[in-house]
Amino acid sequence: MKYKCQKCSFIHDGEMPDGYICPLCQSGLFDFKLISEEEKIYNRIKLGIDNPSLDRINDNCINCGACTNTCINKVGAKKSEDNDTCLYCGGCILTCPKGALTTKYDYQTVWELINIPNKKVICMTAPAVRVSLGDAFGYAPGEFLEKKMVSSLKALGFDYVFDVSFGADLTSVEEASELKMRIDNNKNLPMLSSCCPSWVKYADVYHSDLKKNLSTALSPIGMQSSIIKEIFAKEENINLDDLIIVAITPCTSKKYEALTTEVDYVLTTAELGFMIREQGINFKSLEDVEFDSLLGSSSGIMFGTSGGVALSVLRTYYFLETGDNLSDYLLRISDKDFYKEYSVKVNNKKIKCAVVAGMHNLEKLIPILNEFVFIEVMNCPLGCAGGGGQIVMPIKDLPDILNKRKKSLISVDKKPKIKYPYDNHAVSQLYDEYLDHPLSEESKKLLHHKGGDSDG
Repeated sequence: MKYKCQKCSFIHDGEMPDGYICPLCQSGLFDFKLISEEEKIYNRIKLGIDNPSLDRINDNCINCGACTNTCINKVGAKKSEDNDTCLYCGGCILTCPKGALTTKYDYQTVWELINIPNKKVICMTAPAVRVSLGDAFGYAPGEFLEKKMVSSLKALGFDYVFDVSFGADLTSVEEASELKMRIDNNKNLPMLSSCCPSWVKYADVYHSDLKKNLSTALSPIGMQSSIIKEIFAKEENINLDDLIIVAITPCTSKKYEALTTEVDYVLTTAELGFMIREQGINFKSLEDVEFDSLLGSSSGIMFGTSGGVALSVLRTYYFLETGDNLSDYLLRISDKDFYKEYSVKVNNKKIKCAVVAGMHNLEKLIPILNEFVFIEVMNCPLGCAGGGGQIVMPIKDLPDILNKRKKSLISVDKKPKIKYPYDNHAVSQLYDEYLDHPLSEESKKLLHHKGGDSDG
């Protein structure tokens, strides 16, 4: 017999012992209900063999339904037997009580490439990795370990280690310029962020009418990989046949996104943890090491948590319109039931932006989309910090862990080396020497989706 928890859909296989507690939500015995044979057929999510991000260890699966509950009730995807409706987000990995769901591992292949003498293997790390990698080595949740992370990547043998917050600064500049163009032309508003591949996949499947509203800007790893291949590699005389670009991300769906960018491999935070341990590196004993060139601002680092993209784009848009920095006290942030609202006066005109995480919350926002000029959409709770590629932690502790990761990322914005994307000297130099200006023909070629109408 099988019993389902009415609060979280966990399924217990067998008789219910006295005092039984649900391992997912800590509900008691009386919250479980005997389920029918028909329900058993649809307990676990269906994964196709061609899924680029997720895999299942069938021997570990107990068909408990936690993955389906996460997919439908927490992520907000629609239930379907069609493989193509998977958003590749990996939320199910973090809530599987038996470790049956995993990302598709690429770290062994990357290790083999690192050990080929003529290969130049370049990696770039997303902002949220530095506040979660410590979970694999006994650090307190959310501890900011940027320099030890860089040191570990150097110890693994990567030739260059770059910060994806540089790519985030580029994304902010291009997206803010695109937003200004759309507002000036009053066309295809609100503009919707396009950094989250799970959200973009959701739009493809369920809201094709909104695709015209998506920003044409590539994500930070998309932009940065283009710059590495088309500009950095040539400056350093790196043969493109020997160049391997690896992105380290908290996100399993970036493996899906990599299929359409210059990124060769995506490794999750969890994979990096495996790689460090398997190579016998003592993480805690590593000395601090700085990133190589291509550094970003605190605005770029805040891409790692929900609201960071909107804030960075809004800061840049404000500068484009006024020539002044957007001070924190000028920005009003309001917590709504299922989204955050950012508002600011720009040249006596009120600009409103929304921040939403989770597709179920996006659906609630759709009736009022036209109240905003820009909307940041992220799939995972608290954005990338809650990505499915992060270290698997106790399910009951996740809300607290995610909040600590978010606070750690936000704290960088309090005393930044560089706060605003447009103040980043490396970004300015890139435009001066190669791109001319945002939305130039060269920028569109390297930093935007092909065929996109960035003119609004």
